Amino acid sequence: MVISHYGRGEYDRALAVLERAGSQCAGQWERIAYWRACLLARRGLVEGAIDTLRQAVDAGAWWAPRLLETEADLDPLWDSDGYRHLLTVMEDRRRRWAPAAAGVYLQGVAGGWPYVGLHGRNQIFEIDAAHLADAMGKGWEVVLPESVQRIASDGPVWDDHGVARDQVMRLADSLFPDRRFTIGGFSQGARRALQIGLESGGRITGVLAVAPMLLRSREIAEVIESMGHPPWPLVSLVTGGDDPAAEGAEAVAGHLRDEGVEVMKHVAPQTGHGWIDPPREILVALAQRAGARRGDFSPPPR
Repeated sequence: MVISHYGRGEYDRALAVLERAGSQCAGQWERIAYWRACLLARRGLVEGAIDTLRQAVDAGAWWAPRLLETEADLDPLWDSDGYRHLLTVMEDRRRRWAPAAAGVYLQGVAGGWPYVGLHGRNQIFEIDAAHLADAMGKGWEVVLPESVQRIASDGPVWDDHGVARDQVMRLADSLFPDRRFTIGGFSQGARRALQIGLESGGRITGVLAVAPMLLRSREIAEVIESMGHPPWPLVSLVTGGDDPAAEGAEAVAGHLRDEGVEVMKHVAPQTGHGWIDPPREILVALAQRAGARRGDFSPPPR
């Protein structure tokens, strides 16, 4: 609702939705404060926007200045000394920030086919985790880590590939040390899943990349340059036909096929960049590659 009103320029209605939802989404208070500041700034209420951010910072929140610099909604705030002071405070907090722990979402069957899923960049972890887990169907042991990397106090990201790979492999070694596993992801998490899968040298049997963020040439190159040595995982790509990153996914698919990697690709017509439920044939192929026998696997109903 908030995004829909925002897209139509209905900032007052979007603010009203936030006010009503705030008490029901206490766990997302940092994101709500950020959205509120953006909406107030859009309405020209600069001091209100700054005060909203200041209260959030006083409560422990922070956003990396490099994130705020790219947020057009907040452009009216840059003339304020108070806003620039907040940026200094937040940058200091970012540099000092060290997570006590990161979340892990568990679902499925203990002892099932192991699956690790990676959320998108700066997304609400619980929402992406639910998508990634529910997509797989029965028979999987699903593990969804929250990244230890942050671009905001509530903004997990996979910006550093080496850190992402190490976090995934430590988790896999801890939970299923003697077993191969499947890896999946959404958006930025899908790109990292492709990289980790291709460089695993056989530890990973399959990759499920939903709407992989392959928009820029360097992002495409990251995946191609991650190729280690066979045996390769089964690589499955699920993209929207109207996704700006769809061409990058096609380029990656073509290169991998040329190198001898088995690739399955599904394009959802008239669909932009967002979550897409993987089709049955991809889920069945991933389960069989993970060790399922015919008839063992039941994809989720669509």
